[in-house]
Amino acid sequence: MLIKQYEHRLPFDYNIDQIRARGRERGAKWDDAQGLAFKAFALRERGKHGAPHHAYTSIYLWLAEDAAADFVTGPRFQPVLDSFGRPTIRTWLPISVQIGDVHRHALAIYKHEFELDERTDLVALRKSEAIRADSLAGQPNNIAAIVGIDVTTWKLVRFEISAAPLSEPEVGIGYEIAYLAAPGWRGTTAADGDAAEHTQTKRAVKTSAALMNGGSRI
Repeated sequence: MLIKQYEHRLPFDYNIDQIRARGRERGAKWDDAQGLAFKAFALRERGKHGAPHHAYTSIYLWLAEDAAADFVTGPRFQPVLDSFGRPTIRTWLPISVQIGDVHRHALAIYKHEFELDERTDLVALRKSEAIRADSLAGQPNNIAAIVGIDVTTWKLVRFEISAAPLSEPEVGIGYEIAYLAAPGWRGTTAADGDAAEHTQTKRAVKTSAALMNGGSRI
């Protein structure tokens, strides 16, 4: 699996409703994407919930790394290049993926990233983060909790997907979700796609779901 994000800072006077409409319109086209757990089409609105500027972001959890590569080098990525240019893409290795009721309507996604001290015990970190994420995913408004490590900067990132409206977080960044496509979690991957790829996706979904039961399975 692979976590990926890119973000576009938008002009001060940008009509943010256009981004909401873009997310809803383009998001539905991802409901059958192969090898994808989820893609969040999300935004920040200047002056609301702690946002200093407008921004549009895409956050992914890929079930298969080759599917992520196919996206960047394929036709799905072209609208991003045409509209915003080539973005800086952040990636993290998932160390915990805990999911709740993924069929609920997602309204917000929160991100908290911080540096890892060189003395951090990574084995203990993974276990403790799995326990923490499992607890969060089981809370009433939470849909999923994902934790990853950027092994180029040695930073830990936590993403939480919520069914509650966006509120200003105490730490980190909050995004409003315009659309959440989650074919790997919701079972909407196209059945008429390549058979081998479809089988691989189903296996990855099972692996992702198994992580719900805590650190001992990770």
